Amino acid sequence: MHISRVKSIYCYLIIILVTYLVFHDSLSNDFVFDDESVIVNNSSIQSIGNIPSFFTAEEGFHKVIGRYYRPIISASYAIDYSIWGLNSFGFHLTNIIIHIISCLLLFKIFTVLFWRYKYRNLFSLFATLIFAVHPIHTEAVTWISGRTDSMVTMFFFASFLSYIEFTREQKYLKEKNTLQSIAGRNYLYLFLSLLFFASGLLTKEMIITMPVIILLYDFVYRKKDLSYFKKNILVYSLFAGIAVIYLIIRYILLRDVPERENYLYFINKDFIVIMGTMLKTIPVYFRLLFAPFDLLYHYNGVIADAKTLIDIEVILTILFIGLLIFLSVYYYKKDSIISFCILFFFVTLLPVMNIFPTMNLMAERFLYLTSFALVLLICHISLLGSAKRDFTILTVGLFLIICSLSYLTISRNKDWKNNNTLYSSAKGTNGTVLLVNEGNILANNQQYDDAAILYKKAIEIRDYNVLAHHNLGLVYLLKGDLDSAEMRFKRGVFVDSLAPDGYFQLATLYNMQNKKDEAIKMLEKLQIVVPNYKESAAILENLKLRDSSDLDSIPENTGSEESRVYKIQMLQKRSYKLFSEKKFDEAIKDLEELIKLNEDLPTKSGYMNNIAICYGEMKNTEMEEKYFLDAVKTDNNNINALNGLSAFYLKMGDRDKAKEHLNKVLTIKPDDVSARNKLDSLSKN
Repeated sequence: MHISRVKSIYCYLIIILVTYLVFHDSLSNDFVFDDESVIVNNSSIQSIGNIPSFFTAEEGFHKVIGRYYRPIISASYAIDYSIWGLNSFGFHLTNIIIHIISCLLLFKIFTVLFWRYKYRNLFSLFATLIFAVHPIHTEAVTWISGRTDSMVTMFFFASFLSYIEFTREQKYLKEKNTLQSIAGRNYLYLFLSLLFFASGLLTKEMIITMPVIILLYDFVYRKKDLSYFKKNILVYSLFAGIAVIYLIIRYILLRDVPERENYLYFINKDFIVIMGTMLKTIPVYFRLLFAPFDLLYHYNGVIADAKTLIDIEVILTILFIGLLIFLSVYYYKKDSIISFCILFFFVTLLPVMNIFPTMNLMAERFLYLTSFALVLLICHISLLGSAKRDFTILTVGLFLIICSLSYLTISRNKDWKNNNTLYSSAKGTNGTVLLVNEGNILANNQQYDDAAILYKKAIEIRDYNVLAHHNLGLVYLLKGDLDSAEMRFKRGVFVDSLAPDGYFQLATLYNMQNKKDEAIKMLEKLQIVVPNYKESAAILENLKLRDSSDLDSIPENTGSEESRVYKIQMLQKRSYKLFSEKKFDEAIKDLEELIKLNEDLPTKSGYMNNIAICYGEMKNTEMEEKYFLDAVKTDNNNINALNGLSAFYLKMGDRDKAKEHLNKVLTIKPDDVSARNKLDSLSKN
């Protein structure tokens, strides 16, 4: 078989194989980032019977992550859950299948658009593979929650392909090697195009530009005149009508859903700041298409706000945009496909340019649909080059590009393995979400001071950052700075009164301060926002029935950081109270539980030291010595335990061992006056 006559079926098989091989390692990836709220903690997807409720907006995205109406996406998660449960493998498999279907539709689009070319299958294959393995698509494919963009693009490709078939005016008769005009239109294709467009609208809002793309295809790509517009006006009206009907339905269903305005990226920013900053994203999007390096999983705060439109970066961006628009006009007569690609790039990005406020500055997944412009341009230029006998150079060059992009994508897939690898992939980059998540890694490793620095940086970039305030409050809580913790938790609640963490954390803090009534008040508010959040209903009930220091008011499940911190603080408080009341056995039980809850060795050592003191009060010298020694073994820099051992051995009459441990104290802390005086006293006697 000659390479120019490579059959479509082989191309489809190659696309499926290559796409799967590049993304198959994502099948072992965990749920990451927003997956936890959208899928793992989203009870609505756990019953396939809720699918109708997604379409009536009784359940759906608007109750989880934002004021969105995306019932098909929610339905897809429910179907996945019904098959796989919370096994991330199945959800990732669905993402790969969606991506493969999109690629197959894309290949078909190319072969239909470029049906006149001898090498159409080959170069359509190359262009499709570039789309399939492009690193910019890892977010939309490897991240389960990124499915919104790959699925809406799948519907866009299906709708666009159907429209192309509907408007075809000629077909190639292979047997006679001639062209034949198509007498009439097949309205089944129009119906399918409208159906897929409507399905796309129920998947993600980004496809709202479809009517404009149809016009660009007819009047830029195909260069139709005004008479064609008049002839086709009913078709255009149908697309526009579906978009309007969708907007009306969306408004009616979501009108009573409160807008969480403080989550909007440009909250309290004026038009100049918004316009200037969003203009600065255009060159970044463009660069990511052609040079997909230094990828980030989140861009909020990464690009500094534009203070004025005469900012040098804004001016350069305006010049860049002007150049692209000039090229689209210049090439309209010479090569209208180039003009179409440039305009497609701009039009498909319009829905995410914060013309209508959103929670994001920009995102790589937004380029999944827009990258059609890139691969269409590559396919077009490659076919032109093949006609000029640059065949070998083109095929080798495109093959190398595909291999390089595949390597980058496989590497990027690994970054999405779990939250730690994902958050670490952006280490050192200042962004509101990036800094908070990097801080969370440090906090989970009990590096609280370093975590606090990152949370404060995030707040400096955007004060309306509820997670930064809440997590900084947790750090203050752990360090015992309760006033600062309260201030941060209250700020977090102000930023988002529907976020449950603030109420839970304030209840924890008030309980620690013996402000039982205020703790109950916070927990009652929490039941309105998110009923039984982190077992808070049981905590509330116990607080009402028992003393606020009762351990029964602590949730048994310490899987969350908040629950763990809550239990640690209450155990510390109660163990001290029990020690003061000389209830040493009970105090020891609490201290032993604290040892289990903490991974930090110096902290464990401190609790062991306190247990030794309890045994000392109980006159149990064997256990007293054991726990002092265990404390030093766990942390050989524990000065309190070394001093305790010195006092213990002195009490037992072993002066040499007492001096030995005092010397160890002075080795660690040479300026310890108390240890120096004790050692001098022992040496004289």
